[in-house]
Amino acid sequence: MAQIPSRKCDACKGETIYTAKVYCEECEQSLCKGCNDFHDRFCKDHHVFDINKAGNRMFKAKPVCEFHKKKFLFFCSTCKCLTCDECMTSSHNGHTTDTIKKSVDAYRVNAKETNENLKAKVEIVQRTLETIKTKQTHQITSDFDSYIKKVEKTCRDIYGIVDHTKKIHMTAASDFQTNEKEDLDRKRVFFQRQYDESSGILLQIDNLLQESHDVTFFTEWKRLKTDVQNLTEIDQTLQNPKRIESFNEDNFMKTVMEDIDKRLTR
Repeated sequence: MAQIPSRKCDACKGETIYTAKVYCEECEQSLCKGCNDFHDRFCKDHHVFDINKAGNRMFKAKPVCEFHKKKFLFFCSTCKCLTCDECMTSSHNGHTTDTIKKSVDAYRVNAKETNENLKAKVEIVQRTLETIKTKQTHQITSDFDSYIKKVEKTCRDIYGIVDHTKKIHMTAASDFQTNEKEDLDRKRVFFQRQYDESSGILLQIDNLLQESHDVTFFTEWKRLKTDVQNLTEIDQTLQNPKRIESFNEDNFMKTVMEDIDKRLTR
């Protein structure tokens, strides 16, 4: 507690004035030990306190009557308020009065009870705040994390189903493309061979037609005619390649939804 400078007794008379030890709020005086002993005989209801433990308390302005600016001396039991001497001869004339100390003591009891009740409420609120900060906040965060994980897992499952169905269709399309290209390559090789053989014989015939010697012509033509006959009879019409079946979005979605329904009914 803060210490205040030494004060002289306000009640000492004579040549020696002693150092004050206590302060009376009602008398608004600093009193030494001897004067306080005398003071206690006649003012037992006054409130005194140790100056060294008072701090700045004794220097605070004391409340006064707002109407007459005088010191409070009584408690009006009728109006439940503090009064000065002038109040008791005017607006509070004839009212029941009591000492300030006795009345305020009752209010102190009420204030103490209120303080205890409020303290209990503060403790409850404090525990509630701790619950909010720890348990409930953790619960919200935990629920959120769990929810997000389930959403992500469900999305992964759906993506997996979609990917699986996609792979089936992509594989079928890829196999179709591979088979049709292989068939087209076989046709290309076959027709290339036919082209090369026919072109070669055609060139020989063109040259033979320039031959003027009859025997030579006959002999060579007989050979070439056999070669022409040996050429494989082919269908000159080239058929178009097979067309892949158009992608059916509805069937794709239906397959995906059926797989999802199967997973949900497990």
